[in-house]
Amino acid sequence: MMEEQRRAAYQNSRLGQILITKGYISEEQLDAAIHRSESHDQLLGEYLIRRRMISRWQLRRALSTQSQRRLSASLSLALLTPVYRLLAREDAEPIDKALETLLKPLLTSDSANPFEFIPDLSMIDRHNGLIRLRIPSNYGELNFDGLQLTHDGSKNHLELSLADLELGNARLFIRTIHNQLDPLVGR
Repeated sequence: MMEEQRRAAYQNSRLGQILITKGYISEEQLDAAIHRSESHDQLLGEYLIRRRMISRWQLRRALSTQSQRRLSASLSLALLTPVYRLLAREDAEPIDKALETLLKPLLTSDSANPFEFIPDLSMIDRHNGLIRLRIPSNYGELNFDGLQLTHDGSKNHLELSLADLELGNARLFIRTIHNQLDPLVGR
């Protein structure tokens, strides 16, 4: 399950989709650029810059957005997948003690609803080497403060796991948000 969610998060953070969302190119331009860049054996961003469809600044901004989305989705999955089954009241493997301590407010919840979260909607802020991760869920917004990556940054976001996080000084805050994951709310 975790691998499927991680791959879905990567699919939703594809460069072309980000460029469209930011209004830098249209879907038609993206489709044409993908086809032509593949036939010229070029990366999409290189092709778009060479054809002057986007600027280097726009590409850097889109790549930064892509990296942040992928990191936040990967960290969300690394933190929550090991306990997802436990929170959903299903059989689960034992969880790491530091993570169990951190997630105690969720583990003691009396909610009859199974726990749900969408890693694609998570958001991340970095400051002085510490990470604040916000994950919308049906329990409310989970705010993890004080997370720290233990690797040197060379590891691909797709490969991140719980072992890559220092949880000793991390804290979890839950902010209630009405129907955060209900797609019909707000329409």
